[in-house]
Amino acid sequence: MKLIKYNHQKFSSFINFSLLLLLMIGINALSSCTKDEAPVNPYDNVNYNFGNNADSIPDSNSITGLHKNIFSKRCANPGCHDGTFEPDFRTVQSSWSTLVYMRVKKTTVDSVNYFNTRVIPGDYQHSFLYERITTLTSDYMPSNGTHLSANDVNHIKTWIMTGAKDSYGNTPQRPNLPPSIIGFLAADFNSVRIDTVRYGGISYNPFVAPSNSGFYLPFLALDTADGSAATDPAMFTVHKIKFSTQKDNFSTATTINCTWLTPIPYTFWQAVVNTSQWPVGTIVYFRIYVNDGHQTFDAEFPRNNSQEYYKTYYAFIVQ
Repeated sequence: MKLIKYNHQKFSSFINFSLLLLLMIGINALSSCTKDEAPVNPYDNVNYNFGNNADSIPDSNSITGLHKNIFSKRCANPGCHDGTFEPDFRTVQSSWSTLVYMRVKKTTVDSVNYFNTRVIPGDYQHSFLYERITTLTSDYMPSNGTHLSANDVNHIKTWIMTGAKDSYGNTPQRPNLPPSIIGFLAADFNSVRIDTVRYGGISYNPFVAPSNSGFYLPFLALDTADGSAATDPAMFTVHKIKFSTQKDNFSTATTINCTWLTPIPYTFWQAVVNTSQWPVGTIVYFRIYVNDGHQTFDAEFPRNNSQEYYKTYYAFIVQ
């Protein structure tokens, strides 16, 4: 039998290494069973000093107060100003951004006073919002049958007159908006209106125009009504009407440049239309175009995305 020489020093080193390894394993095992301490968050003890009344009672004459006390409660009802159509009263920001310097589609409630902007800062008399909440006609807002209180109306008026500021207290800057096309009328050469006689007796159908004859077609267009920045309509660089037998295609339309008129109390651009170029029974659609000289694109009405009844209202049938 071969004898194995025992080396005590090497064996001791091996034992010491093994014990050290086992000790390290044990410490690691114990560490894995102990929950790690969460790191210190340096912001845990910050006092932001919000207080108990932060934004809980906003100024009643601010857009935040108007939204909280009036717009969200009285106007943002399902199917109304809930994002279905503008103004959008769902939030403070949507209320402000769809009111201030925003154009209106419906321009009058009494056919006497015309508006083209919902809210003009510093000018409640030319702000259609104020007209809608104070009118004595049936077109007042809110449309649920109950008028706003005198206090609510005064809060809206005060907000407008103090600059219609946003929720941060900033006064809006007036944009250079395109002109608004307010409306038209039509009259024969004896100055008798013919646009009131609608085909089939339906108010939004084309009006009846005499065949092989002619008529006047004046229209009213205004620039923003908020002071010196507005452009006098007499200075518009584009003032024309296009005529087409296709409701949504004006690419080959007949164009008539209009003449400036100054009757009292309004000022108009006017086209003279000759119906002999269209056969009897033809429906002719027309669109009005204006530009104040500061816009890249002409203002157009009706547009392809306008409601269908506007397209048929801005039309005539030759008879």
